Amino acid sequence: MKRDTRMTAGRKRAFDKSEALDKAMRVFWENGYSGTSVCDLTEALGINKPSLYAAFGNKEQLFARVLEHYTSHYGAPLRERLSQPADAPLADRIRSYMLGIIDLVNSKELPKGCLFVKSSCEAGGSALPEDLSLALQVMRQANEKSLAEVLEQERKLGLLPATAKPKDLAEYLVSVLYGLSVLSKQGKSRSELIRIVDIAINALPTPEG
Repeated sequence: MKRDTRMTAGRKRAFDKSEALDKAMRVFWENGYSGTSVCDLTEALGINKPSLYAAFGNKEQLFARVLEHYTSHYGAPLRERLSQPADAPLADRIRSYMLGIIDLVNSKELPKGCLFVKSSCEAGGSALPEDLSLALQVMRQANEKSLAEVLEQERKLGLLPATAKPKDLAEYLVSVLYGLSVLSKQGKSRSELIRIVDIAINALPTPEG
């Protein structure tokens, strides 16, 4: 029996939530949470408000999903550089990780800066709901923990001084990463950002003796 293709030919493509999240992410990334309206989101996603609410809930719930999407697509792959390749020197792995951050915040295909850092700058005030501020804080702590665990392992192997404080060093490196995002947003070139990374890495303690 021959299939009737008249109806399927004009049927709309199925709604792709991952693709929609990526579009919403770029809107929030460009405008910030407070600068993004529901109308901005529906226009970018090509859907109406009822469809947006049905798929993702309200603006706050959508932003929470966007943060997860951003972390899984950008943050997590970059953090893998901290431990890979396992036989590479610590400085090389940290530099690779931070260069990946530079490529992200300085990309010509994405909004300037870092969505996470930009959103964190809105936290703690009326611009960002308390639940989202807390989510960002948890994400930052998770990032610091990842760095601290890598540094602690190096300390145990004798590749960092016994007196080194991995948690403090991790907080320092995350602060540098925040600065890279802000400076990129302000127009600093990739070479200028790399110079900052090299200074930060050279400031890390080295094994005694």
